[in-house]
Amino acid sequence: MNLRQIEVFQAVMRAGSITAGAELLNLSQPAVSRQIERLERVSKLKLFTRVGRGLQPTPEGMAFYEEVKRAFVGLENLRHIADTISNFNTGNLRITSLPALGFGFLPRVISRFSKQYPNVNVSLQVRSAGSVRGVTATQEFDLGFLPGPPNDCDERSKHFASVDGVCILPSGHPLSAKLEITPMDIAGLPFIALVKDDVTRRQVEQIFEDVGLEMRPHIETQFAATVCNFVVNGAGVSVISPFAAVDFAGHGLVMRRFRPAVKIDYVMVAPSTRPQSAVARKFLAVLTEERDTAISRFAAI
Repeated sequence: MNLRQIEVFQAVMRAGSITAGAELLNLSQPAVSRQIERLERVSKLKLFTRVGRGLQPTPEGMAFYEEVKRAFVGLENLRHIADTISNFNTGNLRITSLPALGFGFLPRVISRFSKQYPNVNVSLQVRSAGSVRGVTATQEFDLGFLPGPPNDCDERSKHFASVDGVCILPSGHPLSAKLEITPMDIAGLPFIALVKDDVTRRQVEQIFEDVGLEMRPHIETQFAATVCNFVVNGAGVSVISPFAAVDFAGHGLVMRRFRPAVKIDYVMVAPSTRPQSAVARKFLAVLTEERDTAISRFAAI
């Protein structure tokens, strides 16, 4: 039994005769008759009886037709699903990220992406950098974002962005009149620091040490977004990634260039055991555009 035989049978049942079924399929009457005979032979069912010059479905033929109709509904659904996938109307995308990108930047990217592709389900999980490394290694996510210099990239990862850290100040702070902030400017001020194992924290400490100063944190916290909230509330100043600070700019926080530069790099990780999906490729197009726009904005600080 093959699909062509079923299609011919369905056409004859719908059209009401061999002649009309043949016209429906653009086949000859003998070709249609042969397919019906083959179907009866392989199915071991008597599907039609001859009445005068026409055919009449048998009870077995009618019962078989009901099953065929249900099967063809399933086939039509499969065709619709295939068309939907090929035209990128649906899908799933699982993303995990360190907080610096996951609390502000990626939600903006995902929001824009979701407006363009509303039937794509997106999951974003924000985790510590170490946790991101762990879950991306298990291949559970389509994309992962974590800190790392370009030379750490391999077949699973690629360089995503390089930015200079910015000094963040409360709005109206006297230092906001300056375009560039140095360690000497903020050495005596309350400093809001990231935790000790953070790569940005370690760079800032080294820069202070290189100019003979000591960075003495007033408050320590795990996430850059929390650092920004402390600064907005007047608890102190800090140096963090502009990706984390930009959503607070103009809302109680001022960003200023910090020198010597604190170099911050991010890498993007994808599974190594499966090819990139069409959903992921479309998302990357939106992501790249948003990243380039953000980096241009940061360069103008």
